[in-house]
Amino acid sequence: MSKSKKKILITTSSFILLESVLTALVQLTNGTLNVFVSFTAIVSAALFAITFFEKTTDAALMCIALICTVCADFFLVVTEPRHQLVAMIFFSVTQICYFLRLYMRQTKRKLHHAAARIILIGAAVILTVLILGEKVDALSLVSIFYFVNLLVNVTVAFIQREKSTFFAIGLLLFSLCDISIGLSVMDKSYIPLPNGSLLRRLANPGFNLAWIFYVPSQTLIAMSITEDKIKRVFNEYRTRLISGGAQEDAEYADNY
Repeated sequence: MSKSKKKILITTSSFILLESVLTALVQLTNGTLNVFVSFTAIVSAALFAITFFEKTTDAALMCIALICTVCADFFLVVTEPRHQLVAMIFFSVTQICYFLRLYMRQTKRKLHHAAARIILIGAAVILTVLILGEKVDALSLVSIFYFVNLLVNVTVAFIQREKSTFFAIGLLLFSLCDISIGLSVMDKSYIPLPNGSLLRRLANPGFNLAWIFYVPSQTLIAMSITEDKIKRVFNEYRTRLISGGAQEDAEYADNY
C-alpha cells in the first residue's frame, strides 16, 4: 500500500475513533470539560477536511462550511452568554455552502431546484410570522431560513446519494440534531409543548440527544470531502485482510 493510501487509512481510522470517543464523552461530562469536549469534536471535523483539502471549488465550499460550523459553535457552546443569532447566521452560511455544492453537482432541473428553495423559504418565513405574531424576532426568522435550507439540502443530497452517501447521511443526522434543539427552544421560548406529550419528552429527554446526532453528522460530512478515496482505500485494506487470511489458511492446510 502506498504512503498516500496509508495516510488516508490511518488518519481516517484515527478520526473516526476520536469522534466516537468524543461523542460518548459529551454525554458523560458537564461544565467546562463538556464545553471543551464538544467544541473539540467540531474543530476536529474541520481539521480533517482541511487535511485532505484539494484546490477545487467543491473542497473549498466544504472547508468554508465546516469552518463556519466551528464559528457557530464557538458562539453557541463556548461563549458565555451565548450569541444565538450570530451562531445561526454562521450556520446559515454553512447551509448555503452545502446548497452550492449540491447545485454544482446537479446536471438537470437546476432552475426547478432554485425556484423550489426560494418558494419554500418564503412560505416558511411568512408562516413563522403568522404563527408567532408578536413573538417573532430576528433569531426565529434566521433560524427558519437556516432550517428550510437544511431540509432541502437533505432532500437533494439523498437524490444525489450515489455521488456522496456520507454527505446525505451526515446532513440527515444534522437535521435530526436541529429538530431536537428546535423542539427544546420552541418549548422554552415560543410555544410551550403539552405536558406528557411525545414532543415534550423529545424536547427534554434527560440527556444530550442533539449531540448524539451532531458529532456523527459532522464526522460524515467532513469525510465526504474525500469519500471516494476513503472507500477505495478501506475496500483495498479489507481485501488484503481477507486474502491474507485465506493465504494463511492455505499454508496451514499444506503443513498439516
